[in-house]
Amino acid sequence: MLEIAFTITTITIGLVGIVLWVLNLRRVAAGDELVKPKNQRGIPFGFLDVILLYFFMAVGNLVPAWLVCQRLGIEISEISQLQGNAKAMYSIASAVGLLTAIFLALVVYRLRYGRIELFGGLSKKFPNDIVLGLAASVMVIPLILLFQSIVTRFSPYKHDTLEMLADKPTLWVIVAAWLSAVVVAPICEEIIFRGVLQGWLQRIGRSFYDCILVGGWDSSLLKKNSGSLLKCDGEGDRTGDWSRQSSSSWPMVISSVLFGLAHSGQGAAPVTLFFFGMVLGYLYRKTGSISSCIVLHMMLNGFTMFWFTLQVLFGDPSTAGAGD
Repeated sequence: MLEIAFTITTITIGLVGIVLWVLNLRRVAAGDELVKPKNQRGIPFGFLDVILLYFFMAVGNLVPAWLVCQRLGIEISEISQLQGNAKAMYSIASAVGLLTAIFLALVVYRLRYGRIELFGGLSKKFPNDIVLGLAASVMVIPLILLFQSIVTRFSPYKHDTLEMLADKPTLWVIVAAWLSAVVVAPICEEIIFRGVLQGWLQRIGRSFYDCILVGGWDSSLLKKNSGSLLKCDGEGDRTGDWSRQSSSSWPMVISSVLFGLAHSGQGAAPVTLFFFGMVLGYLYRKTGSISSCIVLHMMLNGFTMFWFTLQVLFGDPSTAGAGD
């Protein structure tokens, strides 16, 4: 029964998505763009900032693991064998550790560079980014689920969070799984792979080579204006030196490859998530904001988790989705 409801829901969303695809492709055929580029602030990140972020992430992963081992009286090698509430405790500790690590990295970035609008300016663009993320969800999620259902035939999908849910979960386990997959993972992964990594790579893609190692604003003018761009209206020229929109596609390809590889061990999921990462990278490249990326990411993971949780509680948990 639940599988039928899942199929009907997915098909319904897919039909709405088809309508949106038709309307948007008609705009493209008329000379418009699928996603209109927005004025974007400069990104001051350098290679040093990327390394700093991954250092904080490593510490944010090791410290919670050590604390959980101390709390449970086990060796670090036994972490993978945790079950039930113990595994939920580790999941929440890891989520908190990752959030703390990224928060500390963002604090360092703020101290180094001043205001950096990874979210594209919450007060002005956030409502539009929410709408864009929701529209992209309707257009993309059915395609991702369809592709995942095909590749899963060759390599079954596996995920620690879903495995934690599959064995008679308590309320604590369900909360831990949802917090990790639907809230923490989308926010942290979009900051890591789109905001920092792709943002840095796009500096290289625009042929701005100054400060790409240690970080810094592209010019004295941008530094003076805290990274602000020259003003232009909605129809203004976005092809000049001051545009933060890279014309190169390879930055989002590299970030998408690494995004997929970060999910190695989950069956064929890295293949699916590479293409999903390309969609997320395209949204970031056009908007200069990770807000719509986070919304889309949350919607995919939330849709997967919702149906899998229902399967576990009321049906057969053998059906797995494509979230990460």
